[in-house]
Amino acid sequence: MNTGGLRILGLTTLQQVGLTLVRFGLPVLIPFIRRDLDLSVLQVGMLLTALDLGSFAAFVPAGLATDRIGERRVLVGGGVLMGTVAALTALAPSYPVLLVGLALAGLGFPSGHTGGSALVMRRFPPRARGGAIGVRQSGLPVGGALAALAIPYLSGVSGWRTAMAAAGLACASLGALCVLLPRDDRRESEPRGGRSPLAELAWDRGYALLTLMATMLVIAQFSLQGYYALFLVDQHAWTPQAAGRVLVWIHLGGVAGRLAWGWASDRLAGARRRPVLVWVIAAGVLLLIGLARFPAGAAPGLAAAVALAGGMLLAGWNGLAVNLIIERAGSSRAATALGASLTIMYLGTMASYPIFGSVVQAAHAYGPAWLLVAACQAVALILLMRVREG
Repeated sequence: MNTGGLRILGLTTLQQVGLTLVRFGLPVLIPFIRRDLDLSVLQVGMLLTALDLGSFAAFVPAGLATDRIGERRVLVGGGVLMGTVAALTALAPSYPVLLVGLALAGLGFPSGHTGGSALVMRRFPPRARGGAIGVRQSGLPVGGALAALAIPYLSGVSGWRTAMAAAGLACASLGALCVLLPRDDRRESEPRGGRSPLAELAWDRGYALLTLMATMLVIAQFSLQGYYALFLVDQHAWTPQAAGRVLVWIHLGGVAGRLAWGWASDRLAGARRRPVLVWVIAAGVLLLIGLARFPAGAAPGLAAAVALAGGMLLAGWNGLAVNLIIERAGSSRAATALGASLTIMYLGTMASYPIFGSVVQAAHAYGPAWLLVAACQAVALILLMRVREG
């Protein structure tokens, strides 16, 4: 890999780390926020959903902007926007203001996915692209791991508001570093054949199936990341600090999975993503079924091992799915295709928190909610089996 490729991978990954310090730092903050503001489980779900609501509104515009004006501008603007607003949101005087602030911060989150993934696709050949996308996508779990390590400590010492402000300032700083990326190559923005890229994608059955598959998978990913700490606190009497620290294993597993599955698709599957993804999803179904029967009073080592495996299987699929989507769309539509897919995926993300919380509240247990997530994972496997990879 040449120096230019290393610089692109390094800066786009760091920008994603910054975004994720805020995005995945929020579940780590939740036990502290809930205690301070006296929130119900359902209110916690709405709080987790608020940031995703802003992201949902911005994915398609971010994708179109990336394909038309270039990746660098989108990466810088998105990182600085999300970080600055998150830091200001730490001053929110009430729960409603906190909800609005998180929604506004979420507007910057799509920049890493659309800008970073499109840039890597254009600069790396197919047999190196799986690993490269895996490295870039590893910025999400790396940011989550850093959040899980630092935020419980900062929250315990100085309060959750200080921790949120610190995550926001780090996000803005890492986004600003993307001014060091190579100048954007302008690409043709006129739609081919008189149709817009979105209209072309709407008629692609394989693209639609991949988008629905990823939507099912993201339900499992965010349910685990959003509720695993509360699961340990509510059902296994852990302290918020101890439960927050265990989340680091989910994010480390996500890093390992994205790197390993990307490498396997490049080197062992001949640049094909689908065969590797089939096995990852199937193993994830089994893990979720096991989580529904998680024994009371389990040792911390078992909780950490489940978190690590969950990260590899339920958060490690992302790079493979991104590759399948952008390779199907082609380089001229890659960011738009990813932005549109992520818009649909975030419907699943936003729905997963309130639904999971409502099932827990109705059943007074987490087991039925984990089984519901396992069913979503199984649906994703069925959808993937119906897609033919080019």
